Amino acid sequence: MVFQVIDNPDFGKFSARAGFKNAEFRLLAGLFSRAASAKALLDMAVDIDFDEGTCTISYYKTRYEPYLSFVVRHVGPKTTMYEVYKAEKGQLVKSGLFQRAYERLAEEVDALMPPTP
Repeated sequence: MVFQVIDNPDFGKFSARAGFKNAEFRLLAGLFSRAASAKALLDMAVDIDFDEGTCTISYYKTRYEPYLSFVVRHVGPKTTMYEVYKAEKGQLVKSGLFQRAYERLAEEVDALMPPTP
């Protein structure tokens, strides 16, 4: 038995590609699910603009205006920016790291949750 390693030089192009991952979306959906079960948030909407290279996940407290928005912006071939916006306050955080923006969003959602007895 002989093991032969096949090296594909194009593989590095695909692994280094930046972007919004499925696991990251699941974290955002899970955050909404927790808040919705506590009746802190009413709805969640996802808007994708392929021309602009943005994905906006909006959380609603009422039917008409988003309360919190998480924006994923593709700004370069290997760069993705994550931004969190709050109604009437504007931009809360802008980061190249998903975790930093997610933690800030989680803080805002946790502040909406009723205290547990």
